[in-house]
Amino acid sequence: MNARRVMANLTVHLKQFSREKSTIFFVLLFPILLMVLFGFIFSDQGSSMGDLHIQNVDGGFHSQALVSAINGTGLFRIVEVDNSTDANQFFTDNKLNVLVIIPAGYSDSINMKLWNSTSPQANLTIKYDESVSYSQTKISVVNSIVDGMNKGLSGSVDYIGLDMDSVQSDEWKFIDFFAPGIIAMSVMSSSLFGTVGMNTELRQKGILRKLSTTPLTRTEWLLSNILYQMFMSMLSTAVILAVGMGMFGLRPHINLYMVVFILLCVFSFAGIGMLITRFVKEAESAQAAANAVMFPMMFLSGTFFQLEMMPGFLQTIARFLPLYYVNEGLRAAMISLDSGIILESAVIIGIFGLGVFVLGVVLTSWKDE
Repeated sequence: MNARRVMANLTVHLKQFSREKSTIFFVLLFPILLMVLFGFIFSDQGSSMGDLHIQNVDGGFHSQALVSAINGTGLFRIVEVDNSTDANQFFTDNKLNVLVIIPAGYSDSINMKLWNSTSPQANLTIKYDESVSYSQTKISVVNSIVDGMNKGLSGSVDYIGLDMDSVQSDEWKFIDFFAPGIIAMSVMSSSLFGTVGMNTELRQKGILRKLSTTPLTRTEWLLSNILYQMFMSMLSTAVILAVGMGMFGLRPHINLYMVVFILLCVFSFAGIGMLITRFVKEAESAQAAANAVMFPMMFLSGTFFQLEMMPGFLQTIARFLPLYYVNEGLRAAMISLDSGIILESAVIIGIFGLGVFVLGVVLTSWKDE
C-alpha cells in the first residue's frame, strides 16, 4: 500500500468538499441550525429530569428528609406512590424507568445505627429499567443525595445504602441529551450520503472502471475514502461541541470513548452506503434509498427526544437500529460516563459496523457496469 497515493486521493476529496456549498451546508451548518433551534426552544427546561416515583412506606423523619432532599434539587417532579400499592406491579403496569422504595423501618434503622454504629445500615430499594440509559442518570442523582446524607449523619460511616451499583454524572440539561444525538446524526448523514454520492457519481461517469487500470489499489482507494469521512465527522463534531459549549453551557467529557463511537458510526454507515450503491446503480435512486435508511433512524433512535416517550412497540424497533447504540454510547461517554452502557453499545455497534463494512468492501467492484 502506497501512503502517497492514499493522501493524494484524500486531498482530492477535501478539495471537492471545499468547492461544494451544499455539502458544506449539510455537514457543518445544518447540525448547527438544529442545535441552535432546539437549544433555544427547550432551554427553559433547565435541568429537569422529569418524574421520579417514590413509595415512602416508612413515613418517618429520615424518610421524609430524604424525599425533601430529592425534591429540593429541583431536578424532578416527585410522584408519590400509595403505600398500599404493590410496588412491583405498579412499576410494570406503568412502565416506569425508576421507582424509589423507602421500606418500613427505614428511619428506625438509621436511629439504631446512630446509637450503635455496628447495626445494619438502612437500605433503599430502587427498581429501574436497565435498558433505559436515562434511568441511570436519575439513579446517580439519588445516589449523590444519599452520599450527602451519609456524610451529614456521620462524616464517615454509611448509614444509608442502595441495592444497586450507581453511576456518577453531571447535572443533566436538555442540551446534554441533545448534543450527542446531533453528533451521531451528523456523522451518520455525512458517512452515508458521502459514500452513496461518491460511489454512484464515479460509477455513472465510468471512473470506477478506469481506476482499475491505475496504480491505485482498491484498498488504497477505500482507505482514503474512510479517512475523508473520518475527517469530516471530526470536523462536524468539533463545530457542534463548540456551539453547544459556547451558546448553551454544554460540558461534555471529551475522551477516547467518544472518538471510538464516532469512528464506529463512520464504519457502520459507510458500509451501509457501499451496500446501497452495490444494489442501486442510479444516483437518484441511491439517494432515495439513503434517505429511506436515514430518516426513520433519525426519528426512531432517540436522537431528538428520550426513547421512553415513544410507544412500547417503537422502543422495541429502536433497539434494532444501529443509530440507537451510537446515541446511547455517545451519551454515556460524553455525559454519564456509564461504563456498562459504553461497553454494551460499543460491542453491538462494533459488530454491526464491522459486518456491514466488510460486506460492503467485498461487494464493491471497479468492474461493475
